[in-house]
Amino acid sequence: MSPETLVPLRWAIFIAAYALISVQRLPWLPLNRPAASLLGAVAMVAIGRLPLADAYAAIDLDVIVFLLGLMIVVGYLEEARLFEWLAERIVERTTTPRRLLAAVVATSGILSALFVNDTICLVLTPLLLEVLRPLRVRPAPYLVALATASNSGSVLTVTGNPQNMLVAIRGGFTFGEFLRAMAPVGIGALVLNFLVIAWVYRDEMSRPFAAPVHGPPVEPDWPLARRGLAIFALTLVGWLAGLSLPLGAIAAGALMIAVAQRDPTPALARIEWPLLLFFAALFVLMRGFETTGATEGLTAAAAPYLGTDGVARSAALSGIMLILSNLVSNVPAVLLWAPVVPSLEGAREIWLILAMSATFAGNLILIGSMANLIVAERAAARGVRLGFFEYARVGVPLTLLSLVWGILVLGR
Repeated sequence: MSPETLVPLRWAIFIAAYALISVQRLPWLPLNRPAASLLGAVAMVAIGRLPLADAYAAIDLDVIVFLLGLMIVVGYLEEARLFEWLAERIVERTTTPRRLLAAVVATSGILSALFVNDTICLVLTPLLLEVLRPLRVRPAPYLVALATASNSGSVLTVTGNPQNMLVAIRGGFTFGEFLRAMAPVGIGALVLNFLVIAWVYRDEMSRPFAAPVHGPPVEPDWPLARRGLAIFALTLVGWLAGLSLPLGAIAAGALMIAVAQRDPTPALARIEWPLLLFFAALFVLMRGFETTGATEGLTAAAAPYLGTDGVARSAALSGIMLILSNLVSNVPAVLLWAPVVPSLEGAREIWLILAMSATFAGNLILIGSMANLIVAERAAARGVRLGFFEYARVGVPLTLLSLVWGILVLGR
């Protein structure tokens, strides 16, 4: 097949795959994002004639290894029930709706920054509903707070969400560099989180609780929790000292398995294997897309808008990412720009803007991020519905305000 034929064919495969990633479930083809990206990657090799060696080489093992190592440690901490115990200790000290809201925002935001936001939403949603049941309050404000704060807080660190990990590794950031740049962005977004929700639900926030706040009793596996925390703390110290992100993560995961003194099967079962598949397939799909010459065209088109410093560049890129992230999800949106950014002036600042805007874009609507969907689905399984418009009352103003804040901080 001639190169002239391959280029439009690869374009078609890329567009079809991203459309499936965006739509996900068709009546005749029920797919989730990992499955859609896998179909696209296989089609790029089998139909688009991308050499298999090129497909293998396209997979960024630094990103995969970093994710895998972190997920192993987090899996053991989940097994120890540490996150549930921490949340219980925090929320039971609240006495008013506003204090409980602040506790939910702070707990979700800080834990998400350290241990990946999807995991925190998965663990804390059932616990939050147990806390709320005897209080006779609507769960919606607090569920929205859990979801949005997990997104807002995750912007703080490399370990907060997958797009941060991708940006840090592709952009060459150390853990400390990323944290220093994003600390004011994330802290400000969490403050906005509390203020927007408290305002939208101001009537409900003014009513006292019908009963004291108590969470369900949680008894952690303390020996396992202490080992996991010690290893994670040691890894953080190593990262802050400049240790390689993937090496530190996978070493922590291996050490956790070695010292846990538990059957590793339950912890390994908690690893988000579909997410690792999603990343690997997207790397292959993007390599086929790069061979079409599209990235050079995107670079040329973006250069006039992104070649200058300041707020204007931050605003332009953030607007693009807001749209892209809600069309195809934040990780594919960041990967679309990954080949382009290194050739642009001020690439390091652009990487940070990508991470910030892709993360905050997840707060716009209920389907904007996996964390939101996890909260909604876990709540629905317990008979509590979090509706699209209920969420959007908070998500739309919060996203716009958070983006403005991030643009002002990173674009100055």
